[in-house]
Amino acid sequence: MDKRRTITFKINPDSNVADNVVSSTLDSVPQGERGRLSRAALAAGLALYRQDARLPFILCELLTHDLSYSEIEQILKSIQVGERKRETTTGTNLSDDTEKKSPADDNETKSNARKLIS
Repeated sequence: MDKRRTITFKINPDSNVADNVVSSTLDSVPQGERGRLSRAALAAGLALYRQDARLPFILCELLTHDLSYSEIEQILKSIQVGERKRETTTGTNLSDDTEKKSPADDNETKSNARKLIS
């Protein structure tokens, strides 16, 4: 029995900036490497998710053609510092809190993330 999984989803580069970056990046990669890149990107996003469930969503929201490595580094450092403070004072893990978010919380997170790199 084949235990491999097929993962399929659609992106909309005309209405979403991050999807546009993904689409143009995939187009710039030789066709034979696109599957490998997609798999690596998914695994990297899940690695971030396992550390803090907000990270892939924040980075995706802020992804543009101009997003720099130093901006990504700044975001990661700010999340790490906030997480350590919270865990030290409350003794809890943030990943438990992230499952109970409302759309208003998402908008606040996006706004705060944009301020980090402005």
